[in-house]
Amino acid sequence: MGVLTRPQSQVIFLDTPGLLEPSYKLHESMERQIEQAAREADVALLLIDASQPRDRAKLVRRFLEQARTPVIAALNKIDLLGEGILENLQRQIQSEYNLPELVPISALQGSHLTPLLDRIDAHMPKGPKLYPDEMVAEQPERFFAAELIRESAFEHLENELPYSINIAIEEFKERTANKTYISAIIYVERGSQKGIVIGRKGARLQAIGKQARKGIETMIDQSVYLELWVKVRPGWRNQERDLREFGYL
Repeated sequence: MGVLTRPQSQVIFLDTPGLLEPSYKLHESMERQIEQAAREADVALLLIDASQPRDRAKLVRRFLEQARTPVIAALNKIDLLGEGILENLQRQIQSEYNLPELVPISALQGSHLTPLLDRIDAHMPKGPKLYPDEMVAEQPERFFAAELIRESAFEHLENELPYSINIAIEEFKERTANKTYISAIIYVERGSQKGIVIGRKGARLQAIGKQARKGIETMIDQSVYLELWVKVRPGWRNQERDLREFGYL
């Protein structure tokens, strides 16, 4: 959950998983999250990737057909498009998905976000603020530390283990006045995957940790000692016990 407070409004964003065809118990849980969020929201924001505008087109069409709440569609990553491509691509996507409007944005560059936010505001019910102005998220720091480790792992592993890893923070503790100790486990599903994550002589795991540590230090504005371990949890994406332990259920 993310909170955006502007002078005229406060919007609570629920960031769901992307649209998917379930093939694991984990996917089934993710699909339920999407359905629940779309059902309870005042408006759904459909983000389309300009670099892959027809990715999961069948799922997008089904989502739009079944939506019971208003949907605003936005075309993100327009900064990746060449000169003169945007207008034509917008028309094609609007026609393909029968969209009355498609708002072009670049989240990376922060361009065209105000018009999008104004459209979202128009669907918001009037009422008092639910959260303090300074609040931007509900999750604790250890959640974001795990996400930064996951992000680093994804970047270094590329397409080798796309969604077979899970991060668990074992310890998050300020041991001295200016240094935080973090111990985390990278769980994989098979023994062969453990070697991939660790890399030759531990080089890949070291690179993952180095990048993640820098991100965490920026987040908490403090020096960090990050210790990473890799463990095997066989088939965790299909085990209800593991999914419950990892917070997916």
